[in-house]
Amino acid sequence: MFRVRALIGAFIAGGAVVLLGLYVALRTAPGVIMADDMVDAMVVVADAPLSRFPRGSVVYVKSSVGPVLLEKLQPKYPSLKLMSYSARPEDNGCTADRSSLATTPCERDDFVKLEVLSSPTRGTMLVAVGTSTRFGQSLLLKLLGRWRVIVDRSYVV
Repeated sequence: MFRVRALIGAFIAGGAVVLLGLYVALRTAPGVIMADDMVDAMVVVADAPLSRFPRGSVVYVKSSVGPVLLEKLQPKYPSLKLMSYSARPEDNGCTADRSSLATTPCERDDFVKLEVLSSPTRGTMLVAVGTSTRFGQSLLLKLLGRWRVIVDRSYVV
């Protein structure tokens, strides 16, 4: 009789562990990336590159969410004139001179590009950021309703 109870208890405990594991897997699995989450995460990542522009600068912002991001960023940076990247004037780049090496970037330093690369698990997001002089990726975690940068890797071009 004791063996039967032990076997039944072990069976029930095993089933509970499987159900708990399935619940955790489904709760942390990637889902649909909501536009609001994308915008909020990009606002956090855009803080570093936008804060280095002097007051009164015109900065062109490129992202997949377009004007929604600009609407969120403009109140945060009232001293900058933020515009869509599509309004950016043509960039002529560097002159082709074989005798000299370009030591500075050939693009005008007046833009920020932001792109959500993935959302590996619920509440995390990987965002790419680029300017004329730097590019990088940031891993964000949504904690207590706010996006926070956990890992930030950026490189000079």
